[in-house]
Amino acid sequence: MLDLNGKNAFVTGIANNRSIAWGIAQQLHNAGANLGVNFLPDEKGRYEKKVRDLVEPLEPSIIMPCDVRNDAQIEAIADAIASQWGKLDILIHCLAFANKEDLSGEFSQTSRDGFSLALDISSYSLNRLTAAWKHLMTDG
Repeated sequence: MLDLNGKNAFVTGIANNRSIAWGIAQQLHNAGANLGVNFLPDEKGRYEKKVRDLVEPLEPSIIMPCDVRNDAQIEAIADAIASQWGKLDILIHCLAFANKEDLSGEFSQTSRDGFSLALDISSYSLNRLTAAWKHLMTDG
């Protein structure tokens, strides 16, 4: 069995119990890692409650809002990681998004704005997270 005792892992993208990120978070917890997770902030707080209730058995020490289009929220998580853990060993990026209207119909009819939004959240966000958190990944 994998031994991650003493390792700090931040998992992005837990939306529900069918999320790939949820399965990964469970395995990291079972292996002994300290966990941090994010939720997508929304005006009604629906995602926060859903994620908090789901991850409660995993006892994450960091649970914070993060819309990856918001640099201040990314930096706030970096600050929390630095103050609570001192370093980050594992970053799990499980973010994906596309507008509903861009998921139906022919791919060639995807709007430019929709395609850009999907790439920003689903792909570029990994670059942004690693750029903002690389100083915390001191072991490689």
